[in-house]
Amino acid sequence: MAREPTHFLNVDLDLEGRADDVAPLVAELDSHFLQLTVQTRRGRTRASYEPTRQHPTPEGALRATLKVLEKLGEFETRCWYQLKVRDFNIGVQSGRLPHSTELSVAPETLRRIAGLGARLAITIYAPNPRPRSRSASAG
Repeated sequence: MAREPTHFLNVDLDLEGRADDVAPLVAELDSHFLQLTVQTRRGRTRASYEPTRQHPTPEGALRATLKVLEKLGEFETRCWYQLKVRDFNIGVQSGRLPHSTELSVAPETLRRIAGLGARLAITIYAPNPRPRSRSASAG
């Protein structure tokens, strides 16, 4: 049985701030991205999105997300800068092979992220556990 190799999953856009600041962004971003979660508790909202189209590299997903954010209206842009968290989170599924995997982001893309006052984060998911063999579980 082939094991899943280490690979890029997607880039999530993770936001957190006062509910009043996040709400206008949620309304706008829902028409451009796949909404993963939106949760409000005690006046604070956390929201996560990802591009609607799968990209083979972090660079492609980041650029697609930046393209939308850089065209936000004036009101939504003001809300954006009021947020406590503005993260572009690169997701990587770890596997047992290959020994190493390199993912890169171009300097211009990093400048664009920084220009939005955002952070670049990386989440690495542990390898999926090995399935137990039937003989090992039959004891």
